[in-house]
Amino acid sequence: MSPVLEAAKPVRGPDEPPLFLYEVIDSAPPGSRVLDSGCGPGSWPYARRADLRVTAFDIKFPPGPPPRAPHVAVFRGDLARLPIRDEAFDVTVCHYVLEHVTELEACCDELARVTRPDGTLYLSVPRAAAFDDRLYRFAGYFAKYALFKFHKRIEHQQRFDLAGLIDRFAARGLRLVAQARVPAGFSWMNDPRTKPFQGPFTDTLAWLHRATGIDLARDANFVFAFRKTGAAGARGLPTPRRVTHVCRACGEHAVVEPPVPVPARWTCPWCGASNPLGRPR
Repeated sequence: MSPVLEAAKPVRGPDEPPLFLYEVIDSAPPGSRVLDSGCGPGSWPYARRADLRVTAFDIKFPPGPPPRAPHVAVFRGDLARLPIRDEAFDVTVCHYVLEHVTELEACCDELARVTRPDGTLYLSVPRAAAFDDRLYRFAGYFAKYALFKFHKRIEHQQRFDLAGLIDRFAARGLRLVAQARVPAGFSWMNDPRTKPFQGPFTDTLAWLHRATGIDLARDANFVFAFRKTGAAGARGLPTPRRVTHVCRACGEHAVVEPPVPVPARWTCPWCGASNPLGRPR
């Protein structure tokens, strides 16, 4: 049986601002007001920081809303028109949500409006040109037309590229302070309808990468941290943080430095799940 490589959490330099979701949450001072936009069942385990004041909302809760907790308030709402006062939050989280919205500009306006001056906006979205985003869209269209589910909404409504995203938020007074392009973990396949295919599918992609060098998981998503400066046009381009792999179970980021010969699997440093390993990135 081939060994399983222990991965590492991404390393944050002494002068680098927090970027990845757990970094942003863990770095928030006690008592910070945090908004989880389009939260689903919760973009992170809220019990991780019971000293934060979390407000979470979504337009629907198909897997169920986040668990009740004294420091958490949950409501049903539309990101394009939030019943929230201006500059209410120290940290605003928008974790793989913007690709699903219909009214993109209104949603971006709201994310900027509810974030306080010098506050942080965490944003993650798929890169439109990546295989992962194309596959997700194909699956949606297949389910809608080939399976005759004509009432089904195509979930990925928006397409994103790097320059367009940075400029969109710079125009709203948010300066990019940290960024990364991260590979696909295909964690969206944890849906009960696709879960049986996730393991064989990701194992096949890793085998293809090892055998041919073709990496279909590469550069699948953008992760950004913006700081609200209030100065429109504050366009920054910090050095990208390094991430080599994303866990297919929990969706968290990892850095894998494999020895030679390269093991066939790696273990997530966040949740302990085993993942297939292609060539070193």
